[in-house]
Order: sequence, then C-alpha cells, then structure tokens
Amino acid sequence: MTSFRRNLYSLALFSALGLATQASLAADRKIVILQALTGVASFVGVPASEGMRFAADELNASKFLGNDRIVVEVADSASARAQAMAAITRYAADPSVLFILGPTTAVEAIPSAGVANDAKIGMKAMTNAVSMLNAGPWGFISAQPPSITMPQLGDYAMDVAKVRSCATIRFSDNEAYVDLERLFVEHTQKRGMKFVDRTGIKQADSDFSTIATRIVAAKPDCVVLFTLGPSAANLAIQLKQAGLPASVKLIGQTGLSSPQLISIGGAAVEGLVFNSDWTPGGNTPASQAFAAAYKAKTGKDADNWAALGYSYMMVVAHAVKAAGPNPTRERIRDALTRTKDVPVVVGTGRYSYVDRIPTYGSSFLMVKDGKFVVAPQ
Repeated sequence: MTSFRRNLYSLALFSALGLATQASLAADRKIVILQALTGVASFVGVPASEGMRFAADELNASKFLGNDRIVVEVADSASARAQAMAAITRYAADPSVLFILGPTTAVEAIPSAGVANDAKIGMKAMTNAVSMLNAGPWGFISAQPPSITMPQLGDYAMDVAKVRSCATIRFSDNEAYVDLERLFVEHTQKRGMKFVDRTGIKQADSDFSTIATRIVAAKPDCVVLFTLGPSAANLAIQLKQAGLPASVKLIGQTGLSSPQLISIGGAAVEGLVFNSDWTPGGNTPASQAFAAAYKAKTGKDADNWAALGYSYMMVVAHAVKAAGPNPTRERIRDALTRTKDVPVVVGTGRYSYVDRIPTYGSSFLMVKDGKFVVAPQ
C-alpha cells in the first residue's frame, strides 16, 4: 500500500471512528406525557398532549439538545386519580424515564404528587392547585395559581365590565376551582362587590335548572363561572332558558378556553368574557409562528390547551438541557426550580418559577360571533 493510500485509509478510519464516537455519545432523554386522553378532562388532555408532542418534534428537529433526542411516551390518565397514580408508579420504576409531564387535573395531580415524591421522580401537572406542592419538592404546577390570576380577573370585572353584584358557580369537587372562586370573592369583596348567590356543582352534573332559576331571581349584574368549558356552556344555556337578561354579564376563567364552550353553548355564550393563557392566532411573533406551524402540521388551530402543552414541554426541555450532559431526575428537578424567562407562546411570552409557582402573564378574551376574540380592555 502506498503512503498516499495509507494516509487516505487512516483518515477514513479516523473519520469513521469519530462518527461512531459521536453516535455513541448521543442519548435519548425520555419524558412521559401523562394526560387525560379519555374521561371528563380529555378535552384538555388531548390537545395538551398534542402540543407537547409537537414541541418535542420541533426541539429534536432544531437539535436543541445537540446529539441527544427527546423521546416521549404518551399515556392516558383517564381523568382518574387511581389510573394517574398507577401510571406514575409504573414509570418511576423505569430508570430511562427522566420526567413526567402530567397529569391533567387537580383531582389526579394532588394524590399523584405524593406518589412522585415517594418515588423521587419529577412531575409537572397541568393544574394550578398550589396545595399539590405540599407533597414535596418533586411536584410542579404548570398554570398560574389563583393568587395571581384572580385579582386580575376581579379587577377586570369591576373596572372594565363595571359589575357590582354577582353570582358565582364553582366545581365543588375540584380543589383548584374552589380556590379560584374563593380568591375572586375575597379580592372583589374588599373592593365593594356584592354576591347574591354562591353555588357549588359537581363536574358530572348536567341539570342546572334549579340553580338557574334561583340565580335569575336574585337579579345579579353578572354570573361568574368557575368550571370547565362544557359545563359553562350548559350553565349558560340553562341560565338563558330561565330568563337571564342579556344585560347580565357572563364572566369566567381559563378553564373555559375550549372550543366546546362555543360548540355546545352557541348563542348562549355570546359576550362571555374570561381570562386566558393563549390568544388565538398568537399575540407575539413567536406565538404567531407556533400557531402557523401547528396549523400546517395538524390541520387544526391551536387552542389554549395545545399552546399550554407546547409551552410546558419547552420549559421541561430547557431544564433537561440545563441539567448538563448527563441529566438525572434530581438535576432536572433542580434546574426546573431555577426556571427563569424561558420563551413560551402563552401569556406575555416568558415563563418563570418562584418557589415552584409559575408566572407568565395573561390576556382577556370574549366570545363574539361564535369565535374567541380579544376582549375590551
């Protein structure tokens, strides 16, 4: 073999070994997406999981983790605490799983947090129920808690909607919605708001005729709905059937950010105003780019839950990256605790944690002509 050929052979061998070394250094970083794909919260869990997967694909395509890849496994919590807890136990036993994105609701997340803390695996639930954090340092809430959002909503109701007498309806079997209603009432009562009726309902309830009749008779300026979209739609229909005047304002919170509010509620929800994490179509260049890319890939408009799911995956991915070249569950947890100004497509575009409490801002939307639009400010 000539010297020239030997050099070529050595160079080719060196290159092949270099590529092999690079490949051997690449690793999968497994994140489980545990969401309610069935059950009462599936209208949240399904689009949220789609947004999370979309984010993972985008991150991998951009080589966000270099040679490493985010690998996701999607699991169904079925909107049930027992199934969510069992899933966390199962995935915690798999050493390849670094983190769990979920579950979806406070009903699932609060007991699941205890399981995650015992197993020492991080979980970032969709809920805003701060009490979930009491289980220990491995659980993170994802949505802004009532202590941040309810004063904003209360001020909007009094300063923009100009209401002074309200009735409230809340889910009594979901701690997150109990807290939302309580903090809204506490904040607005200090400013002079009167409450003529405060009612609790169950998430599975569908007949609200008695409640509607009583509220209409109380003659409030507004009815504030602390429920999810489908229940709010049915409440609005039955309130209108009971004779609620068009002049009475319907007000809600982020749980109403679902196409089902409009598809079920129809004309009954026209004019309803609520605070939202996501502005349809986006309100920043980054969120507008996400909306366009999501529509191009899925054929669907991104809703509030898809945008949140996308943003939450971005937050976790930044923690995985910050955890270093050999991320462990503990390092990811610690990095997530230090999250500051991670770019997201919800709120004002930046996501931070302070004591595992998230902040990212919000906007106000209303239903107009069968669509979500920016509400009067």
